[in-house]
Amino acid sequence: MTIYLIRHGQALAGSEDLDPGLAEIGHRQAQATADALAGKRVARVVVSPLRRTRETAEPIAEAFAVQAEIREEVAEVFAPDMPAEQRVAMIGPFMAGRWSEQPDDLRAWRQRVVDTLIQLGLETAARDGDLVVVSHYIAIGVAIGEAMGDDRVVPVPMANCAITTIEAARGGLTLVEACAVGHLPEDLVTGAGGAQLRQR
Repeated sequence: MTIYLIRHGQALAGSEDLDPGLAEIGHRQAQATADALAGKRVARVVVSPLRRTRETAEPIAEAFAVQAEIREEVAEVFAPDMPAEQRVAMIGPFMAGRWSEQPDDLRAWRQRVVDTLIQLGLETAARDGDLVVVSHYIAIGVAIGEAMGDDRVVPVPMANCAITTIEAARGGLTLVEACAVGHLPEDLVTGAGGAQLRQR
């Protein structure tokens, strides 16, 4: 059962909004990603509750005539209402670390992401099609790390609207391709590791 994991497009910057939508370039990234999935057998689109992921999912869901399903289990690791100062203080050390070093609640969150992706994949297989999940850097990194046996919180760099392809089965997750950006024109490759990924 194939799952396409898509990181959200570039979000609006410089806003006090704790749940920003997409910047103009983010909407273009989302449309390019929807175009790239044309011809796939997508039967289901699942999305994080946050606005930037919902807006990224819109052209994909429209292209396949399905309603995007909002699932809290594929949301960002930190709550969107966390104070900015606290987030800034935590995010650097967290992203440089390993899951085995994290407190129980974060390790439980990681396992919930893995279990949810497997369950969603098995459910979607019954619909005779593939699954798209539009989510976030850390959550998608969880799936990649699980499939690779890599304990790092950030196992690979990931650009906005990068497509990661995995296979899900009862036995776990298998990585097919991580963080592909070949569907994005060079001027649409943004986000962590975008430049390096584009050179692959």
